[in-house]
Amino acid sequence: MRKLLYSLFIIFISAAAAAAASPSNTGFTGLWEYPTAEVPGDGAGWIHYSRYSPYRTYAADLGLFPWLEFNLRLTEYENDAAKVSDAFGYYKDKGLDLKLLLAEQEGFRPALAAGVIDIMGTELRKGYFGAATWRYKNAAVTVGYGSDMYNGFYGGLSWSPLEWLEFKAEYSPMDYTKERVSGVLIHPKEADSKFNYGVVLKAKCGLMGSLSYQRGEELCFGVSYAYDLSRPIFGGKHPPKPGEANSKDWDSCDIRKLTADLQETLGARGFGLRNVVVLAGDKTIHAAFENIGYASQTQAVARAIITASRNIPWDTESFTCAVMVRGAPVSCVSLNQEQMSLIRMDKFRAFDIERRSFSWAEKTKYGTPPGTKWDVMAGPGESRRNGWGEIRAALAFEPRIDKQLDKMPFMARTDIDWIAQLRSSQGWSAYLKVRQPLHNNVEIWWEPEMNDTTRIWKVVLSYLYKFDKNLWALGEFGYLDENYFGGNLWGRYYIPQTNLWAGGRLSATKEREYDSFGGIPEYKRDYYYDYSKREYVTLYLPQNGDNGWNLSWWIEGGYHDSTYNADLTARYGKFVDGDKGYRLDAVRNWDAARVGFYYTDTDRKTTGKSFTDAGMILHLPLSAWYDGHASNTYWDEEFTMLSTFRLFAGKMPGAWQTPEALVGELQPERLYQEVGDQIERLCLQMKGDEALQEEPAKAYGFVDYLTGKWRRDIAITDK
Repeated sequence: MRKLLYSLFIIFISAAAAAAASPSNTGFTGLWEYPTAEVPGDGAGWIHYSRYSPYRTYAADLGLFPWLEFNLRLTEYENDAAKVSDAFGYYKDKGLDLKLLLAEQEGFRPALAAGVIDIMGTELRKGYFGAATWRYKNAAVTVGYGSDMYNGFYGGLSWSPLEWLEFKAEYSPMDYTKERVSGVLIHPKEADSKFNYGVVLKAKCGLMGSLSYQRGEELCFGVSYAYDLSRPIFGGKHPPKPGEANSKDWDSCDIRKLTADLQETLGARGFGLRNVVVLAGDKTIHAAFENIGYASQTQAVARAIITASRNIPWDTESFTCAVMVRGAPVSCVSLNQEQMSLIRMDKFRAFDIERRSFSWAEKTKYGTPPGTKWDVMAGPGESRRNGWGEIRAALAFEPRIDKQLDKMPFMARTDIDWIAQLRSSQGWSAYLKVRQPLHNNVEIWWEPEMNDTTRIWKVVLSYLYKFDKNLWALGEFGYLDENYFGGNLWGRYYIPQTNLWAGGRLSATKEREYDSFGGIPEYKRDYYYDYSKREYVTLYLPQNGDNGWNLSWWIEGGYHDSTYNADLTARYGKFVDGDKGYRLDAVRNWDAARVGFYYTDTDRKTTGKSFTDAGMILHLPLSAWYDGHASNTYWDEEFTMLSTFRLFAGKMPGAWQTPEALVGELQPERLYQEVGDQIERLCLQMKGDEALQEEPAKAYGFVDYLTGKWRRDIAITDK
């Protein structure tokens, strides 16, 4: 044990700290049991585990906005009196905490924050708090007030004498007599001491470890891993390799050869693009392409522009590129000679590009303005065949946390997905996914599809049509997900000169058999209690009703927030279960990574709630974890944050690729926010300028956001 502690000590002192703040017991930025007025910053956070008997907490913390901290956690209560069963173990509770940074520290005024704890699930620890933190160099003092079991005024301090070491101490008036599970006190007596203290060790890689003595009775420990969604969580880099810059001017170049060479470079196998076309006119070059190899359209655009900047004559006056989807041009990016020169010299910064550089592409074959004269054209040639047919296998992991009384709450199924995809440049695309379970210990009666049967997960034929440069239709038909067979039809109109869109969705579905490869049952399924087996079973019986076509519909509208690169979507309509109501989605984007929430309110409410369902939306590509090579592999997950919910209530059928996935990411306003940052980051990677790449995540107060002060501060910093 002594050798292990010594080894850990050596590891930590060999690296600088990755984050100034550190998590509390429950994952919040804070002291030990109480929050401070600090937040991790925009897109930053940590995965956290701590044991502080009789509690054990698993948490994921995130700076959802520069002024809002979000903490999702699962707490296990290690009290024998609260033990549910041998299989289930101790009682476990999900919780959601929010902290609003009202104002950053300024002069002698401390940072101010307020928040709510445990607002979802059973709300065992629900309470409100306000906190003030004053930091001077490497020391900080916090005072605050908490309601309910947080029991009044609290305070503490933190001190970091070294970059890798932080001391924390707090006064904790926590009232444990207010925390009960089924009438049982979790901590049956008052704390022996109201003071907690300990140390946090921090490594440059983001790993943090804590050791503390709390309540005068327990030696506690915790482990965290800090991340920033604006960068790969576990590191890795994939800088472009565009080669030496072309030193010739326009007059001394063979434009026909130059056009062919650029088309061949962008359309090479492995570059990540297909259907590449390059046109050249009088000191003007236009490239059109489809992204098939990168997790985001932004990455594809940035890499294509960087490569083009090294291959075109230095005095090219205009370079434009049109991003296509299934052969239809969606958006256009226009850069002038000065901007392309900065990129070729790796001196480009995000503020060097303007909003007017981005627009919806015209309804021409390659997104060029009508009537434009081009002297030379190269492509698409063999690049049309890039990615037209793809076969691959991928591992899938499906975790579940469920509160059944006679089974383990932590369950999972590991699968291998057999995937095939066909692409075209005429609007069509086809997709197949067959899921083969490898290991499965999931036993949840209302999810009978989580069984050991190899099944079709998705088989979809999809078609995208462009009516006008900002008017689109998308349809798909086939096996939409593990539960539904049928079709989806969407319409989208992106309102010119705004960040708004309007549209709708129509779905026609039938239920699938949960235990066959691809069968469609004659009757609907329902759940019945089998008294002989003492468990619920899923049966297809005549009394459940015929499994006919079920029509669902939604009127939809959306808004893209240009300040935070966020997408807000509202839907009203008829859900799969026949109930009418609305669903709201709010999603933040960090390049290809997306984190958000949904809220559904229909005719039927969840027991004890005034709404139907609420949960999280995750879209994490492989490059968000580790960016070592080009990849368009991603993990999508949508899950409820409620401990109880109504079956099928607020349910929408699955989909393969929605308009938001195909066209929404290419909205000019969103490209404007992301392309400049992406080009700057890639240029810095090629230069090896690590200092500028590792800027800390931005954090500022909500009041600063409302008054616009944060914009002035950032402008002054950039200048």
